Amino acid sequence: MAAAYTWPLGLPQVPQKGFTETGGALIMRTSMDAGIAKQRRRGYSPSQLNLTFILTSAQVTTLENFVDNTIRGVARFYFPHPRTSQQEEVRIIPQGEGTLYNLAYLAPGYWTLTIQFEVLP
Repeated sequence: MAAAYTWPLGLPQVPQKGFTETGGALIMRTSMDAGIAKQRRRGYSPSQLNLTFILTSAQVTTLENFVDNTIRGVARFYFPHPRTSQQEEVRIIPQGEGTLYNLAYLAPGYWTLTIQFEVLP
C-alpha cells in the first residue's frame, strides 16, 4: 500500500538535534542440546528512525494537525530520510499508551520534539 501523505513542508525536513537509525533482520535462534545455537534468517526487520527536532510554537500546531487530522496517528506518509535524503515511506511508532511523540519546552516559543518512525518496505 503506497502512502497518500507527505511530511509537511512547514516542518523541519532534517532533524536539528539528533538522529539515530536502527536496522536489522528477523532472526530465528534455536538453542541446541550440545554445541552452538542455530540461527536462520526469516526476513528483514524495518529500520527505525529516532528523530529530535526543534520546533516553533506555530510548527507544533502544524505537527498536531498533521498527526491528529491528516494521518490520524496511523497512516503511512513520505519522509526525507536524514542519511540518504531519499523519500521513505514511514509511519509513527507509538511510544507507549497512545503516545505518538514527546514535546519538551526549550525556550519561549520553541519546543523539542522527539518522535520515532518505522521505515516500511
